[in-house]
Amino acid sequence: MATRRLQRFCRGWRQCSSRAFRAVFLSICCAVMLTAAPMATQAKSSLDLGVMYQPLNRDAELGVYGWRYLFQQLATEDIDFGVVQWVQYGNEYFAQPRNWLRQALTAWQQHMPLWIGLHSEPDYFAQMAEGEAAQQAFFNNYLRSVNGTVARWQAWQFEHQQQFLGWYIPLELSDAYFATAEKQAQLHQFLRQLRERLGTTPLAISVFMSATISPQLFGEWVNEIQQLGYEVWLQDGSGTQALPLNQRQAYYEKLNCDVVFINEAFIQTSEQPFEARPKRDDELRKTLEQNGDCHRRILFSLRYLSHTAGLLYLTDVTRDDAHTGD
Repeated sequence: MATRRLQRFCRGWRQCSSRAFRAVFLSICCAVMLTAAPMATQAKSSLDLGVMYQPLNRDAELGVYGWRYLFQQLATEDIDFGVVQWVQYGNEYFAQPRNWLRQALTAWQQHMPLWIGLHSEPDYFAQMAEGEAAQQAFFNNYLRSVNGTVARWQAWQFEHQQQFLGWYIPLELSDAYFATAEKQAQLHQFLRQLRERLGTTPLAISVFMSATISPQLFGEWVNEIQQLGYEVWLQDGSGTQALPLNQRQAYYEKLNCDVVFINEAFIQTSEQPFEARPKRDDELRKTLEQNGDCHRRILFSLRYLSHTAGLLYLTDVTRDDAHTGD
């Protein structure tokens, strides 16, 4: 099962923010990658364990050879698939310089299949918190813009169809925003309309727990979203620790085994600004023991894994007011 495979994957977390190390490391990568042929993708019979990558513009400096090296290392572990959280955030397309995100995902798909996240908006959480009217306005705008996001990535999707798992909708749903029957009905209508626009392509969306409704009602709500044609991914809350463990477990127990757990591979250390550190090996193992063994899993996020030490920074080291990215 995914839990045992993830335990094998855990080798201890480490961080390195030395720019000198990075420069030397990437020069070695370039020399190796110029002479090495790309690894052929191995077909996988099951997709039990994934990892999510949250694009940040500072990652553009890694370069094509750095990305190839990183994903080659990741492919040697028990990771079955990848998820890119979004390909657009507000007006940011991660295209400068040289369409770096597209190049990175092209390198990644050589080693494992990918879910591609569509677009997210910086004001999403604020609008969800404003109530029913603001939520409907957001949904209307999202439906108007989603086709443009898909169109920008459609050629890439067709070219790499064999490695394309589906679209991830990077709108994080919470019972805090959709606690009433009226708000849930409005959300479900939006999800139906979005499903119709995106056709038969597999879709996934994530949820997180705020303990606004009971565990029983939360489980029923998740079932309803699944019945609308979405794979549901639950953020386990073990990194943010907004809810105590016993309360989180009460919600876990009401979820069917088709729900995918997003295991937070970090411990939040500051709320404003957001700061976090990678979980130690023992901390991640403890998280796995709390979730049950029947669920597939996604690690959040790639930035917190030991493979990215010196490659994907937790902070923007070029700024004095640097803060954690994921």
